[in-house]
Amino acid sequence: MGRTTEWLIRATYINSVLFGVTSLCYVESTGEVYTKPLLTIYNALANIGMLTLVPHFRRLNLNSPFLSVQINSLIFALQAVSSLIAVVINWTKRGVFVKTLNDLSSTRLQFMHRWPLSEKIKQKYENTTRRKVLFGYMAMVGIMLGSIEYVQLELKQNSFYMIVAAIIMITIVNMVLLNYFLCIVNLNVILWAINEELEKILQTVHQLWNLRIMGLIGPGTLISQCCKLSDDLDELAAIQHRLYLLGNRINRMYDIQTTCVLIMVYLNNICTFYMYYPSKQNIQILAEYSSWTKAIMPFVLMLHYIDLILFLKGMTNFEESIMATGKLLREQQLFYPALDMRLEESFKNFSLQLAKFPVEMKLVGLFKFDRSMAFSIFGSTISNAIVLIQYDYKNNSDE
Repeated sequence: MGRTTEWLIRATYINSVLFGVTSLCYVESTGEVYTKPLLTIYNALANIGMLTLVPHFRRLNLNSPFLSVQINSLIFALQAVSSLIAVVINWTKRGVFVKTLNDLSSTRLQFMHRWPLSEKIKQKYENTTRRKVLFGYMAMVGIMLGSIEYVQLELKQNSFYMIVAAIIMITIVNMVLLNYFLCIVNLNVILWAINEELEKILQTVHQLWNLRIMGLIGPGTLISQCCKLSDDLDELAAIQHRLYLLGNRINRMYDIQTTCVLIMVYLNNICTFYMYYPSKQNIQILAEYSSWTKAIMPFVLMLHYIDLILFLKGMTNFEESIMATGKLLREQQLFYPALDMRLEESFKNFSLQLAKFPVEMKLVGLFKFDRSMAFSIFGSTISNAIVLIQYDYKNNSDE
């Protein structure tokens, strides 16, 4: 792993501990996770300190006459709820976190001991991790700077504690998403490597077939080679199934927070499209903000959407990688002949396993999340924003 990637992951862990998102220690060399009394005490104090900020939310002014301000206020409230949920889950599912992360670490070490990652996979992992973490931090800092004026102007709060509460909420939500993303990308990197090893097995099968046709290898050598390939294939299938189960467990650990974040993204998209309409209300709202805030907000929005796209891509890569495994196995059935009954049985069992356990990423166990749903959400936000713009235009025309 490159030094930059290590620093970014370490920074994410330190910030997660600092803001009370996690109370777990981990060993960088092995990825082993464990609890430590001193860190647990600090985490408890940090969470109690965050809960002391909750009474300040009762002083919020959420009765603005402007629709965009009301939507942003709702997003602000959802951030507070997400932060509280993160605190509750941090303690109620602590044992599940430790077991799941240790299972993920042991599965990764087991795979890499047998099949070391290629340079191509390592580079893909590092690029994916670096891009997401870097854009995540830049977007988070930009949103925190913009939220200071929002709390002062729209929520009518000049209190230092309210500004601190806003910054803490934004940080907690982003740290939770970064931790979730790092879990998913560590699953994805093994799935990518499994597909790479599966391609090598298929190429070897094709080469053995050609050698057999040309009479360059005998039956004994052919059987021994097929038995080795069958063993590899069975072990890859076992690891792939463990990753499938781990993916479901990780999604269940973060499903409530992810749902809250998607709702916030949905509302933020509506508000963003609506604010670009030059109505009297929007012009009046924007006039209240300082010039530096209006100057940086387009860049912050750009960073936010890039970060969002990278996050969604990481989520959908899990499902797409498993689907790619199934595609490779179907190609084997179509283009590659059978060389040995045991090898053919291994291919068949791997295919049946994928068919029996289809991958589905569900939010709170109800809604399936995939690329098509992401596009549907985006299309729905545009439609709702257009309805709001039409409503605003009608009211202005009547005036």
